[in-house]
Amino acid sequence: MNPLDIAALVAALVLSTGLLVAVVAAVWWFDRYDREPLQIVGGVFAWGALAAPVLAVVCCTVLGPGLGVPVTSLAGWLGPLVEELAKAIGIGLVILLSREFDNPTDGVVYGTAAGLGFAATENLVYTVVGAQATPIGGTLLVVLVRTALAAGIHAVSSATFGGCLGFAYLSRRTSDRVVWSLVGLVGAVLIHGGWNLLLLRFGSGADTTPLALWFVLVPALYALYVVALGLCLRSEQRILGAELAEEVRLDVVPAWVAEVIPYYRRRIRSEWWPSRRERTVLARLLTRLAFRKYAVRRLPKGEAELAGLEVMRLRQRVRGMLGVLDSCQTSVEPAAPPVAADPSDLP
Repeated sequence: MNPLDIAALVAALVLSTGLLVAVVAAVWWFDRYDREPLQIVGGVFAWGALAAPVLAVVCCTVLGPGLGVPVTSLAGWLGPLVEELAKAIGIGLVILLSREFDNPTDGVVYGTAAGLGFAATENLVYTVVGAQATPIGGTLLVVLVRTALAAGIHAVSSATFGGCLGFAYLSRRTSDRVVWSLVGLVGAVLIHGGWNLLLLRFGSGADTTPLALWFVLVPALYALYVVALGLCLRSEQRILGAELAEEVRLDVVPAWVAEVIPYYRRRIRSEWWPSRRERTVLARLLTRLAFRKYAVRRLPKGEAELAGLEVMRLRQRVRGMLGVLDSCQTSVEPAAPPVAADPSDLP
């Protein structure tokens, strides 16, 4: 390859990776009510790009020959199972090491980040390997096709597991948590494995069946992803409205809170609070309070008692910022004086 070809490949890979990062950023942005910390989303993307591929390769290298698995089975089912498990570990670490995972939308965001991180590395590997035996035009086409199709499959499959893990997190019984986790893993493997098997069956065909298949199947799969994300966001809005309406009834917050915070367009306007910085912090606190309350009701008793302390603390800080006296008879904590905005609450 001449230097011009190398430069074209590098540019294509940079553009491809940039597009994948942009998709992750867009999905993060659409999580309008309870956005995850960018550094954690970036960490999950890095896990998908660096740790997950290494784990997948090592496991397939060890398990494939050891189990006597043929190449078609390795590509069709064992590979997807190992890859989805490797990506899932990154999502699981968020639950274990932080308190930022508390609903299905979070799982979709983190799953998308892990999947597209994995896809970015896979693009690099396929491009480098293919460049040794394929003309530059063919290699660039591989980068384009993998970015548009294969990367999306990684995102959809991992997001499926992440979303189900969100439902598992909200389940009270251990058996329900196990069922939701298994449903997510099986769904992710079926999507990923089915895609691989379709590639093995039609990917090298000379007729028009593959082209028609991709133009129907892939957009339909992406449309389902968008619909699922939209339903998750709609569910978040309903939770936010219901929980804050209860806080109004308890006299923790004034009535306008339940009329503003659950609606994205209303909460980004300046009329309801003069200071933009304080408005951002207050919206963040109220949103966190609503989702923590919702999660507490679905936790086992021991965990719920501990999580309830955080709900009390959030109520106290909200009262402090709003300057609302505590007239709620059922609350055990005293009214707090006005407090300054905590920079740690900024998104």
